[in-house]
Amino acid sequence: MELFVNKLACQYALLRFRPFVETGEFAIVGVALLSPEGRFFGYKLLKKYGRITKFFHQLDSQVYLNGKALFSEELDRFAAHIRRNALDGRKKVPDIALATGLFAELIRPRDAMLHFDECRVVLATDPKAKLDELFDHYVERNFVTKAYQERLLENSVRRMLYRADTAIGLQYQQFKVGSADFIVNFPFVRRTGQEIDRIIKPLYLAQDDPTRILTHGGQWVDKVKRLRRRCALPRHVLFPIAPPPEGSKAYPAYQEIRDDLLSADVEVVLADDEASVVAFAGAID
Repeated sequence: MELFVNKLACQYALLRFRPFVETGEFAIVGVALLSPEGRFFGYKLLKKYGRITKFFHQLDSQVYLNGKALFSEELDRFAAHIRRNALDGRKKVPDIALATGLFAELIRPRDAMLHFDECRVVLATDPKAKLDELFDHYVERNFVTKAYQERLLENSVRRMLYRADTAIGLQYQQFKVGSADFIVNFPFVRRTGQEIDRIIKPLYLAQDDPTRILTHGGQWVDKVKRLRRRCALPRHVLFPIAPPPEGSKAYPAYQEIRDDLLSADVEVVLADDEASVVAFAGAID
């Protein structure tokens, strides 16, 4: 029990930016944290909008900047209100019930471009330091993960398709592929009627750690094999891959994954091989 001495209960919520409701895709761009007992409320928002426009390739940067400015004003008003009415240091004790209720109202579900997700709880000796830590973990590091890098690859492939022919770009949509007992989500699927005839899945394997490459790549090899076993994949599947530098300690791990995919009847090209990606995407069986 001594580990929890002087630790304060904190409630926090992550702020999501979802510019295109129809896709459901979002980026985490901020954190708000409340510690009623610590008389603290604070928030942090992402300032580097370049990361957002890379993530959502069709997005005008002003959309995020204007939305962030308005939301920041709203949060400033909320901060002044909750500090004045519930966290006022001149009062003997903070109004914990009021503070909790106000925070719950702030983060309640909204159908808006900027909205909070569910409330989470954490213990902290210093709520301000905890806010900084959470922001670094969920927001700053979120933009250097393989998921983010893979999303950039998807954006790159999408631009390739639309540059070649808008009609080709429109043919490929995100779609769930599989059987009754196993389903995989792919970012680029072309369907003819009810039949799937081509799939493109960009894969980021440029990590410097061979174990991470084998783990992430191996997951996709396993997915492909399971789908093949269930006769749930079309004959034509392409993986444009971003590899680590040739000659690096991680390169053999990439080669192993590449060979495993080829053995599973998957076509593999380098992610920047635009001619091959477009030729595959536009081919008619």
